[in-house]
Amino acid sequence: MFAFLLPKSAPFFAMLLEQNGLLRSTAELLVEMLEDSVGKGHVHKEITFLEDEADKLYGRIVLDLSQIFITPIDREDILRISHAQEESIDCLHGLSTRLHIFEFSSVRFPALQMGRTIAAMLDLTRLMLEGLSKRRDCHKTREFRKLRGECDMLLPVALAELMDEQQEITPVRIMQILKWSQAYDRINMLLEQVNALAETIEEAVLKNV
Repeated sequence: MFAFLLPKSAPFFAMLLEQNGLLRSTAELLVEMLEDSVGKGHVHKEITFLEDEADKLYGRIVLDLSQIFITPIDREDILRISHAQEESIDCLHGLSTRLHIFEFSSVRFPALQMGRTIAAMLDLTRLMLEGLSKRRDCHKTREFRKLRGECDMLLPVALAELMDEQQEITPVRIMQILKWSQAYDRINMLLEQVNALAETIEEAVLKNV
């Protein structure tokens, strides 16, 4: 009869999946930004909007964790997953800002391919989260490592390509090299963060499934 007095759990898995949806949508927009050198400004605004929505959702998750006693898995795991997703969105936004500011006339293939691969990696995190929410085996380690390996091979090739092109060294050319070096550095930061997110979810899966 006093059941209504018992503390209730917030829909943490639903919120984590909503946050993951914002993350994947941001990654898809980044790929669109890399594919279309003309509409970068419009896409960057969309990414900024999603990043703001993700910030609000992360704040809700943190607030609910501080106020609710009952959680479906350890609150530390929920917080770590949510924080890793928030950091990933921040990295995507940071990269899109660089692409927007640098105003590249064309996009290099390695950058586009790494963007597509990272988006595929984030699709795997959705499957992992869905499995965790249903207490179902959802290990994607092999698939994730394969995609990570593709990016690890592309990055040094991309950097070498910057230096090996047979073009006259001019101030404009030097500036392009510096800009692309910064862009690739941001892509690498994003890759590391997405990898950290997958490891965080994997740890929660090992503990709870």
